[in-house]
Amino acid sequence: MLAEIFFFGILIYIAYKVIFNFIVPVSHASKQMRQQFRDMHEHAQQQANQYQQQNQQQNNAQQKSNEVVGDYIDFEEVKK
Repeated sequence: MLAEIFFFGILIYIAYKVIFNFIVPVSHASKQMRQQFRDMHEHAQQQANQYQQQNQQQNNAQQKSNEVVGDYIDFEEVKK
């Protein structure tokens, strides 16, 4: 009877140590890694959006500079 209690006590202690010294830290580390990957993905997405916006602004500026503002008539000297 005393041996069984001692045996179960040791099993509970080992289970406690395994859970709190191995499983819990591994789960915390995996959560942190997932969060870091999520942050990196969001950062890359923001940079891609900024790059696209800059390209669109440059393209719009080029299109505006290429638009015809009005009729332009070349000056030619007329001789009489």
